[in-house]
This record gives sequence, C-alpha cells and structure tokens, in this order.
Amino acid sequence: MDKLVIFVWVLLLMAYCSDESPIPAEYAYPDRNELKSLSLDSLKALAARRVDLVKDNPEGRYLLREEFYQTFGHGRFSRFGFGNSELAFIKWETRGVLHPPDADPPGSPWWSEVNLEFIYWAELAALIHIADLQPDSSELSPQVLHWLRFINEPTSKHWYQAHNSSIISAYHKFSHLAEEEIHAEQIFINMVLYRLLYAQAMVEAEHFAFGRLGQFLANPRGFAVDFIVHDPFFYPATYPLTHEEQQIILGGNHSIGELVVEYFDNYLIMPHLEELYETASVINMTPELMLFIDNGKPVYPAILK
Repeated sequence: MDKLVIFVWVLLLMAYCSDESPIPAEYAYPDRNELKSLSLDSLKALAARRVDLVKDNPEGRYLLREEFYQTFGHGRFSRFGFGNSELAFIKWETRGVLHPPDADPPGSPWWSEVNLEFIYWAELAALIHIADLQPDSSELSPQVLHWLRFINEPTSKHWYQAHNSSIISAYHKFSHLAEEEIHAEQIFINMVLYRLLYAQAMVEAEHFAFGRLGQFLANPRGFAVDFIVHDPFFYPATYPLTHEEQQIILGGNHSIGELVVEYFDNYLIMPHLEELYETASVINMTPELMLFIDNGKPVYPAILK
C-alpha cells in the first residue's frame, strides 16, 4: 500500500511539473491598478481585443486559456487545476479545426467561432473580477455570471455551469456555420455536446449518471478527458474528417472500439437525452438548448432553420 501511495504522488507531481514553461507576457492579465477605473463597456472591449489577438493563432488560444487557469484554476496537484479537461480538449482541437482560413487545409469556421465565443465570456469575467467591478447582474449574460461564480467559488459544478453555458450559447449563435459542415461532422458536433452535458450530469450526481462514481470520473481537474480525446473512436484525429473517421462516426466501422463508443452513447446517454437536455437547460440558464433536441433525438443545427 505504501508503494502505491508513493506511485500516485509521483504521478501527481509529474502532472504538476509537466509544463513549467512560462506563459508569454502578451497573454498575461493586466494588474488591478490598470483595470480598476474601467467601465463595463471598456472591459468588454478589452476582452474582445484579447480574443482577437488569438483569432488566427491556435497555440495562442491555448496559451490564453493556460493564463486563465494558472490564475483561476485553483490547481493543487496540477498546474492548471480545474482547467485540465478544457486544456486537453483545446489541445485536441488543434487537430485542425482551429486552423485559420488561409491554412492548408483551412480550419472549420464553426469550431473556430464557437471556441472564440467561449473564450470571450471567460475573459470578460476574468477582467471584471480583476478590476473588482460590481455591475448589476442584469447587465451581465448568464455565461459571465457563471464564470464569475466559478472564479469566486471554485467547484466542479460551478466550472461545468460556466463552461457548458458558454458552449451552448456559442452553439446557438453559430448554428448557421454548423450547417456548412458535412453530415458526419454535424453528427459529431451533436456527440460532443451531449457527452459534455452527460459529464456535467455526472458531476451533478444525476440518477442516470453513475451517482457518486460519476462525480469522480467527470471531475474537470482529472485526466479522463485527456485520455478520451486520444481515442480515435471517441474523437477523430484530423479535420476535415477522413473517410475512415466518417465511417466511425456514422457507425459503419464495426470494430471493438466503435462498439465501446456505441455502448457509451447509445445505451448510457441516448435513453436519457430528453431529461439530460431539460436538466442542463435549467442548470446552465440556457433555454435555447431545447432547440437542439426533437422527440428525444439530437437535431442540431437543423431544428434552428
């Protein structure tokens, strides 16, 4: 048992020290003295400029999120704490979806804009917090309110509310871009969303989501997401999708790996999809989420036509 404990601590120490490189100064947050005299409109403009700085720079997006979680991630056993899962997913997004439009091949306008919108809400909340601004809640979107709550009260539930409300909002805003994706990518976009909502349900200990075990498995400070995004049957490795990746998403591969994914999606999640979306729409203050489901089936983005 003592050897096992030592082994676990070594793994945690390796995770904490795995990336000690400093974050470039251009991504650092201004100090409070620079922000305390700014209005909410000025902070919104500054958040927009910070996001625009990384618009055509996938690595810059990643570094901007590293800065956020180095500041607000409340890391104890890892450098970025609650940011571990998100950073693992953004690293996976560098498969190509975040490439600028002039890249060869170009990235995805939908994935890029959803990611930028998500970053904007978190950046605005960070700047409001640093500036110690106390705007009326009616002046702020649910997404910013959730991020501020996470910053002030860091818990897994608060992180998911901030993260998922931002993603849902961006899905809704950029549905027209999702319509431009090929059929398999649209199906995959739905998969990404309901898996994310299911992870939140696990942390919320919903009756259909593993109870207390789910709270442990879906903890955003853990490394489950980093493991899953490296599984090509759950998350494809390239963009645009290869023919083989399309077949996996469409259920035409018939391999053991695909059967595992099918069990997870079709037997654990899909039977509870209506309840999952209804619960998530309330928890995240995002009623627009119910536009993405019809008769218990995910239909994004077609339902928005």
